[in-house]
Amino acid sequence: MFYKNKSNKKKTSHKRKTLKRQSGGRKMNHVKNTNNRDKSHIVKVFLEVLNMVKLYHWKTHSFAQHKATDELYGRLNENIDKFVEILLGKDESRIKMLEKRIDLIDAKNLKDFKSRIYEYRTFLTDMNMYFDTKRDTDLLNVRDEILGDINQFLYLLTFDK
Repeated sequence: MFYKNKSNKKKTSHKRKTLKRQSGGRKMNHVKNTNNRDKSHIVKVFLEVLNMVKLYHWKTHSFAQHKATDELYGRLNENIDKFVEILLGKDESRIKMLEKRIDLIDAKNLKDFKSRIYEYRTFLTDMNMYFDTKRDTDLLNVRDEILGDINQFLYLLTFDK
């Protein structure tokens, strides 16, 4: 759900170009900047998850889940904002949203909600396909903070059976 872009194409093939250096023949990897389609998709997924967490926060009958989702929403909101600002600052751009609609994900119950959180976690761990692990350490560090927030949240949910 989260990590499928409309085009359903593998993104790894267009990320790297290998060029031969004319003097010495040594190969050098040049990594393209993340394109606007990828940026737009990442922002769309982030907004969908934020809205899903807030909606579940309002729907739950469990005080523990209510508090845990409130804390998760605050942390996600802060880290997602930081992530997108760093992403846009890398090439001093603004986002042009290609997908004009976001889905409002209304989890039916805790099992459905957790399943979607696990999907989001997979989306985050697969972000390496969008970014260069050497050049984009700042973005991947913020991504890791988001993963930490998700994993801590999943732990907190174990207290409410």
